[in-house]
Amino acid sequence: MDNGTCQETSRITIKVPREEIVFVDMLFKAYEGLALATIDRETSGLIHLDITPGTRADVLAIIKDLQERMPLSILEDEIQY
Repeated sequence: MDNGTCQETSRITIKVPREEIVFVDMLFKAYEGLALATIDRETSGLIHLDITPGTRADVLAIIKDLQERMPLSILEDEIQY
C-alpha cells in the first residue's frame, strides 16, 4: 500500500581508488539516510549511491570534498525524479 511517503530515487555511480572503497562506503553509511551506498563487486572501485531529491546536494558536496582528497570521479549521474 502506497501512503504517499515513498520518494523517488536516482543513482550516482562513482569510481574511487581500490584502497579507498571501504572508507568511502563507511563515510556514506555514517550519514544515515543520506545515500544508500552499494559496492559493485564486479567492477573494482565502483560505488553506487542511491539518493533522493532532498539529499542530492549534500551527497554532491561530500563527493566534491572527497575529490580534493583522492582521485574520485563521477561515472554516472542519473536523475529520475
